[in-house]
Amino acid sequence: MTTAPDFRALCAELLDELQYQTSYETNAELQDRTRTALATPPPEPPTVMEILDLSGEIEDAELGQIDLVRAALKRWGHG
Repeated sequence: MTTAPDFRALCAELLDELQYQTSYETNAELQDRTRTALATPPPEPPTVMEILDLSGEIEDAELGQIDLVRAALKRWGHG
């Protein structure tokens, strides 16, 4: 099984290297935004109860499994 890359660590490493290779004026805003984004912790995954609640909402609306997946991705920041 392949492990998922640690994109946050890779971005932080890339940002550190980029800082030394570019002028401050051209990338200061981008570097600041990137550092802020990297300092923000990723969202917490939904709890079992939150998933069950959403599943009930989808079922009540007589929607299917694809709609459940789409709603979950939208609700928890991935869509």
